[in-house]
Amino acid sequence: MKLVYWLFLSLAFAHGDMEDMPMANSDNHDSHNDISDGSNEMSTTGNSVDSSNMESMASMVPIPHVMKHMHGMPILQTELLPQERLFWENYNATNYINYPNNNKTAMSLYFVFMTISFIFINPILMVINNLNPQSINYLIGLVINSGIALFGLFNYSIFIHSIPDLYPGNVFNKFNWIYAVTVIGQLIFTVLKIGYLRQSQYKSIDQIDSPAITLYDLSRNQSPNSFDLNDDETHIDNSDNDHDERFTNDLSNHLNFVKGKFNVNKIFDNSLISRIIDSVGKISVIVFNILNWFNFLFIFVYIPTGIATFGLFGQGKTVFNLLAHFIKGGIFFFLGVISLARYCGAFQNKGWAWNYKFITSESFGWWSKIQPKGLITMEFIESFLIFFYGITNVFMEHLANPGGKWSAKDLEHASIAFIYIGAGFSGLLVEHKLNDWRFDYSKNIDDKSIIKSSPGFSPNPFPILTIFWTGILMSQHQQASELSTKIHSQWGTMFVYGTAFRFLTYILNLILSKPPSLDMMIRPSQPITELLVSFCLISGGMIFMESCDPIVLALEYKGYDAMFTLNIALGVTCLLMAWIMVVFQFKNFIKNKYY
Repeated sequence: MKLVYWLFLSLAFAHGDMEDMPMANSDNHDSHNDISDGSNEMSTTGNSVDSSNMESMASMVPIPHVMKHMHGMPILQTELLPQERLFWENYNATNYINYPNNNKTAMSLYFVFMTISFIFINPILMVINNLNPQSINYLIGLVINSGIALFGLFNYSIFIHSIPDLYPGNVFNKFNWIYAVTVIGQLIFTVLKIGYLRQSQYKSIDQIDSPAITLYDLSRNQSPNSFDLNDDETHIDNSDNDHDERFTNDLSNHLNFVKGKFNVNKIFDNSLISRIIDSVGKISVIVFNILNWFNFLFIFVYIPTGIATFGLFGQGKTVFNLLAHFIKGGIFFFLGVISLARYCGAFQNKGWAWNYKFITSESFGWWSKIQPKGLITMEFIESFLIFFYGITNVFMEHLANPGGKWSAKDLEHASIAFIYIGAGFSGLLVEHKLNDWRFDYSKNIDDKSIIKSSPGFSPNPFPILTIFWTGILMSQHQQASELSTKIHSQWGTMFVYGTAFRFLTYILNLILSKPPSLDMMIRPSQPITELLVSFCLISGGMIFMESCDPIVLALEYKGYDAMFTLNIALGVTCLLMAWIMVVFQFKNFIKNKYY
């Protein structure tokens, strides 16, 4: 066989050489016969051309392949049409990063300190507050984080006032003032909230004969002699009880010492003063929660807005294209973060961590009458958001051309919104129809007090169907630029992969047997496919944001290709997922050790 292979290969090369040789001879012969009497001058000219070609060929460096794409080559160094060259020669690549100034140090300090505050400290503080809302450690950490953030904003102010206003009317300057005010406000209301919660705890311990049971109850928000299926902690061991008893005894001794100095209850003998202080305390808790979540979620708006501002992206009418990609891509990015958080155990008390959720008659509320038996699932929330987004998106696609005729591109994008409206509304109807199914599927324990239950998921195809078709349509969405077309194909393909893995999650949850015990049922099931869903949505969302026209133009000007955006997105996604899992691992460690 080897002999036949080499014989065939030799014949192929020989055939190619023989085929070229007669053609060359024939061409020369024909040319020679066609030369007329006055052809000497032509022959001389031809010889001079041949000699010049030979000289240029002699100076060439032989390479196996000439690169024909623009990777690493600025677009002005490529072959361009006259109108294209006119555009790129007038393209202004100046931004806040490369603009010459004497305050680069202030800009660097701003980036470093805001990164430390946003990425590293803020998530840890969210964990500590979630575990213990009245923790002094949280207050200390918040003071440190607030100082770091305010110092970073101070350096931004120094930097931004040292150079001309390169982006007139940008909203990012206002964002910095808003964040500075909310950071200070959160710090103030944290002090009020902790003081109120601790004072309420002291009063409760003073009024009840059994402080050990009371503190045990307060720390877990459950009645002392009942088994509450709503609570995250369903199994309490003796070590936890011993720890609580020791901590309660220490707190009781401290209270007795305080009461020896002054009687706390005498301060609140006046019912009017008591009601005022109680009202202020409750308001401080509400305001704190609003500011706490606002400052955390504001990060997801602040960072991309800062990128657009520092890069001078989205000026003029291009701001609508940038907003459309940043908002839509940001939604999918955030959805990927939520999916990873659910895998790590977030929202377990709501049954959104792919775990079973039960409601007993003891915790029956008025809201249960609205939706008998069924609980609000993540699929319900996704369907509602898809429906709401579809309604608003019909008009947002026309903002770049207000008052004018609807272009073909406007109608194309608006038609995608119809998919969102129809699929979102269908998803809401399916959720209503699956109420009884979720109750019957999950209620496999003999407990008459259970009136509402959910297996932690709903086999609703419409949320993933919407994302699937969004990915399919965008992966085939032709753009004026080849680079833009490839980038759209990248994030569209990532969405398709993500929905495929989410579909596998549903299949696994349906075919796998139910956990053997109630304790296992209410724990997060952590399906392996959800890690892949998170990866696809986070990276796809980032690439989606990069596919806006202003950023694509900047990439083309520098000579970066589609592989650059893909590599950056995948690398950042892996690092971000690792850090999110570290934060949740830290939460589990603290929870198991101290709570």
